[in-house]
Amino acid sequence: MSKCRIYLSGAHSTGKTTILNDLKPHLNLQFEEEIARRVIRKFSWKRDDFLPETQPENFLKLNEEILRRQIQTDEENGRISKDFIADRCIDPLIYVQKYIGDDALRKLRELPGVLEWTDRLKTALIFVIKPQKECIVDDEVRLSPKLEELDAFHNSILQEYKLLGIPVFEITDLDRQKRKAFILDKIQQRFPGVLISFQHPG
Repeated sequence: MSKCRIYLSGAHSTGKTTILNDLKPHLNLQFEEEIARRVIRKFSWKRDDFLPETQPENFLKLNEEILRRQIQTDEENGRISKDFIADRCIDPLIYVQKYIGDDALRKLRELPGVLEWTDRLKTALIFVIKPQKECIVDDEVRLSPKLEELDAFHNSILQEYKLLGIPVFEITDLDRQKRKAFILDKIQQRFPGVLISFQHPG
């Protein structure tokens, strides 16, 4: 099993991809990114094809496939002891709960491999990014972002991590340099072997 497994978690339009790019010069590991976009491209969908209010079946299918990819990524890197960082974690569970309902959440929780994966997450390093209005951008691919919805998602995902017994670090700062420094500091404490360079600004 890979020794270093890091996840950036949270709602869309919270800056996960930006943070991931900011971290690239500092980390020597595999970057697993844009899984959701890759799945959307696989289905050749536009946003209207998976809107939860009009296409709940497709929305569930999308998040089920994203979750399967997340588990597959963890398992494949684990088999070859490859350290990695990913820009999603249990996020699909919260998407289906918030936009479809608890029955959809139960369905995803019961997928093969989910229980084992969430148990492994207890030893991973996970950062949950708090929504900020300054980060909101409508890319016309993902769900249209509204701050109140993103805040509700954020609170729900923190509750789900707590329910699953998975420790996380919440990123509440807007400043990119402070975000990066906080994450690298935690990585330095847990997994110093993957750092290429890092000098704490303090």
